[in-house]
Amino acid sequence: MDADVPLRPPGGAGLWVRPYRAGDHAVVVALVDGDWLPGQHPVGLQFPPPGLERLQEPEILVACAAGGQVAGVVCIGVRPADGAGLIVQLHGWGDFEVIAVLVAAARSRLGGRTLYAFTGPATATGIPGLPIEHRPTTARVLIAAGFTPACAQRYFLRDLTTPPGPPWPLPGYPPAQVTTITGPPGWLLKLTGPDGHHTATAILRAPTQQTADMAVLWQLTVRHTHRRQGLATHLLTHCLHHAALHGAEHLTADTPDGDIPATRLLTSTGFLPLDTLTVYHRPP
Repeated sequence: MDADVPLRPPGGAGLWVRPYRAGDHAVVVALVDGDWLPGQHPVGLQFPPPGLERLQEPEILVACAAGGQVAGVVCIGVRPADGAGLIVQLHGWGDFEVIAVLVAAARSRLGGRTLYAFTGPATATGIPGLPIEHRPTTARVLIAAGFTPACAQRYFLRDLTTPPGPPWPLPGYPPAQVTTITGPPGWLLKLTGPDGHHTATAILRAPTQQTADMAVLWQLTVRHTHRRQGLATHLLTHCLHHAALHGAEHLTADTPDGDIPATRLLTSTGFLPLDTLTVYHRPP
């Protein structure tokens, strides 16, 4: 957008949209930080969002109020693989009119193509989507603009500030074998049965500079023939203990929305369901 563009949402005060400037950084970072989920850490200098530079025609636009103050921000671009327009990030202090004006500007800039909204990371651990329970106004704006949910993940957080104890011994099972992995750094935990065969696996991502004291339960699987024996709970308890021993104060996890067995496993071991992270779609 080469110049400031006056826009007025229905029934709202005068707002206009212009390109992001270096002088907007502090206000924009505050906008982004204000939308973090509980247990997450401020984005700080991670703005612009990672991955925006890999898109075609990337832009960052801000909405300004009548007095010129920055009231919202949107990051957009075109995905090279299929030409879809992406709304990567969108923040506006939960103000319907500001968010609506930014969505209108994004649609105008991206043109008559398939659109996806909230493809950028909603959490410090990189999960995309809009946290619809914490940001209901933004969800209402998207629905009003013709977007519908495309996919969703249920997001969980487990507090480890009071370190959990080690798992109880499982009769006939040796302790889980832990192997350090890289790229990203973390650990592979493997459980072997009494017959020496592999029965269950978990992958933990270690806390990093970006995620501070937060570890991630990236994967936990139990072989089909060994399910319903308590192995998942046993291995997850081992993961909690191992993450706490290595400095993690929180452990996050996500599951496909509606995955009842995974939800039961996580909540039974102290995880709290924080929100449903939803990516939205709008046809041409």
